[in-house]
Amino acid sequence: MSHPEPRRVLGWPVRTVVITAAVAVVVLVVAIVAARWWRGTATGTDFLAAYPGEVLPAAGTPIGFPAWLNWSHALNSFFLIFIVASGLRIRSKQRPPAFFTRDPERFPKLKGKPTRLSIHVWWHLVVDSLFVLNGIVFVVLLFSTGQWMRIVPLSWDVVPNAVSAGVQYLSLEWPVHHGWTNYNGLQQLSYFATVFLAAPLALLTGLRLSPGWPAAWKRASGVLGDLFARRIHALVLWYFVVFTIVHVGLVLTTGALRNLNTMYAARDATDAIGLIVFVVSLLLAVGAWFLFGPGRVIAIAKRAGNVREMPAPKKP
Repeated sequence: MSHPEPRRVLGWPVRTVVITAAVAVVVLVVAIVAARWWRGTATGTDFLAAYPGEVLPAAGTPIGFPAWLNWSHALNSFFLIFIVASGLRIRSKQRPPAFFTRDPERFPKLKGKPTRLSIHVWWHLVVDSLFVLNGIVFVVLLFSTGQWMRIVPLSWDVVPNAVSAGVQYLSLEWPVHHGWTNYNGLQQLSYFATVFLAAPLALLTGLRLSPGWPAAWKRASGVLGDLFARRIHALVLWYFVVFTIVHVGLVLTTGALRNLNTMYAARDATDAIGLIVFVVSLLLAVGAWFLFGPGRVIAIAKRAGNVREMPAPKKP
């Protein structure tokens, strides 16, 4: 007698998801209690006094945010929604609604035998390409305008100050900082890791998992193998998920109006302009989510190659 398949959420059993979430909540509560206790001790008080959480910016560090950085940040957020969603659909291992095969007679006319891809993989690659293009422009402008000095650590003092900022966040007593002029230590390290470690790792492992590699490469083991690349790619995906949740949560709880003005309106102010721009961008993202559903993605794919749609699974 066969047993029914357990209900799943993006490929994981619901029970596993619930248990993992419960454990995460318990760990977070314990960490908050420990942080509040430690900062009340003499050792904690002295440490926070010596390392308040931020390092003064180096001479020549730009003040404020240019408009291009706001646009790039908004586009990154927009593309990341679809990258994560399509990545989770790929990892769920559920049968895709269609498969895409490149048409060698259409642009770009590449050599080699076309490879069949699930529509989720194809859409993942399309949005990834836009994300990478935006990232290249971002990095070029970052270094050409000096904005890199805001997120690249230039002193080892950033490490203990990052620990201090982390303790203050966990204790629910926010560290004092003014993002318009400089980031605290934890922000600087996390933004540096996101731009210069996580994003390149996602790109390199994604390229390694590309279907265009020779069959011999697919059988390789160790750091050159598909399995290693797939694991690192998945870890980076979950890093982006966790980073986004924490990042958005802190933006909204540590002075939302000023933070949103800084990030979306290139202004150091506490009025509602940044909030309005943020809400509009959020509505656009929600609209795009419904606009680029599976049916529309399949329609777009048909303009780029050959698409074979799969029949809908029969309901039991």
